[in-house]
Amino acid sequence: MARILVIDDNMDLLQMIRLLLEERGGHQVILAAEGEDGLRKAMESPPDLAIVDIMMPGMNGYEVCRRLRREPATASIPIIVLTARGQDIDRKTALEAGADLHIPKPVTMSALLERVNELLARDREPPAIRLGGTIALLSLRGGVGTTTIAVNLALLLNKRAKQKACLVDLSPSSGNVALQLGMRPDPNWSALALLSTGIGAETIKTYLLTHPSGLRVLAAPFVPVIGEGLPRDKVVAALSALRHDFPLLVIDLPSVLNDVTMAALENADIIVLVMTSDPASIQATLGTLQVLKGFGERIRLILNQTQPNQPLPAEALERVLRTSINGVIPFDPAQTQALAKGRPLVYVDPDTPLAKAVAALAPALQPVGPRRPAT
Repeated sequence: MARILVIDDNMDLLQMIRLLLEERGGHQVILAAEGEDGLRKAMESPPDLAIVDIMMPGMNGYEVCRRLRREPATASIPIIVLTARGQDIDRKTALEAGADLHIPKPVTMSALLERVNELLARDREPPAIRLGGTIALLSLRGGVGTTTIAVNLALLLNKRAKQKACLVDLSPSSGNVALQLGMRPDPNWSALALLSTGIGAETIKTYLLTHPSGLRVLAAPFVPVIGEGLPRDKVVAALSALRHDFPLLVIDLPSVLNDVTMAALENADIIVLVMTSDPASIQATLGTLQVLKGFGERIRLILNQTQPNQPLPAEALERVLRTSINGVIPFDPAQTQALAKGRPLVYVDPDTPLAKAVAALAPALQPVGPRRPAT
């Protein structure tokens, strides 16, 4: 039996849903006719799932979803938006506000109960990844989609980690993490290099951005820096400080094996090498695997299909590389618009091929052994 909060200003519909969920679903139901009342009840006793109408007097359903996602007690509960607004733009707005599912009215009660039970079953499944660790993403061949995968992966894991993930962009060449998230990279890590004092947990917080999803971001500066950016000791100190508050870090690394990159790799629990099937990427991956062979079981290999027609399938690449490919991200035409608008697909539409593929990577990203200490 689950506790389900239903927020709708239609009293007849409220009672109909209550009867459905209690008598046919066997669930406990809490009703609220206004957004503010629903939020208050959710904070008093967090539900296992929420069903929220959009068009309500006072606080509308979009704001209710945003507030539920901002509060740690309700940040990870499944949310169904049930609304008469059924256009594509309404669905996208609901998902951006934090809803897991957008159901247009009218809907049959049987269909609603089925979707409720599906979301509850999904939420009860053990997480596909053990939350806690540092995941570093790297490709020595630029333009293969490493940042796109890092951004979408961080958004996914942040939701699973109940707002306890942080995404770090260590590129010294105008990194694109903030751009892909639709954010201005200010503050960023550039000022950390000038600090004469140590970098502690409270200090590092002042340099973090907050995405509407709740994901925290240590952005790279917009203006490229000369040299490597942060010195090695500052990188290690920053990662150590971030680990104080964030059990899970996702690091987008520059396409070069300099001191900054090596410091991050040495402190990573999982190293994700991203590649495409073009010859230059294959060559770069072969060389990277050779240089990083000492990292052994920490390395995972991801094939990102950035074009609709790939010259080589994953099986052929495995024979060339003499190692297994741990995941494949399919070409997704929606990614072009996502990049242009600064709205990652995992955030706005988790049912797209790219978003589903990123979610499917999680089992391959299980940390091996205890979390590595910052060194």
